[in-house]
Amino acid sequence: MFLICFDIHDARRLRNVARQMENFGVRVQRSVFECHLNRKELLELQKRLAIVINEEEDKVRYYSLCEKDKNAILIDGVGRVTTDVNFVLV
Repeated sequence: MFLICFDIHDARRLRNVARQMENFGVRVQRSVFECHLNRKELLELQKRLAIVINEEEDKVRYYSLCEKDKNAILIDGVGRVTTDVNFVLV
């Protein structure tokens, strides 16, 4: 599983990044997604986001979580850790 966080400085680019992210994972906060991706899917996501972001202003961080890390996630309030859901790449 990957935890992917982004900080995008333009509203239009932000919408485009969020739209791409919704094809690959589940939004857990405004700019944070949990994504169950294999290596090929991760590379495809990175390729798509590279087209959208401005590397001088924006940033996207990819945190790889192993099963042990995933089991140690704590949540206060509403929400739960996502499960591996099948997404269709469009």
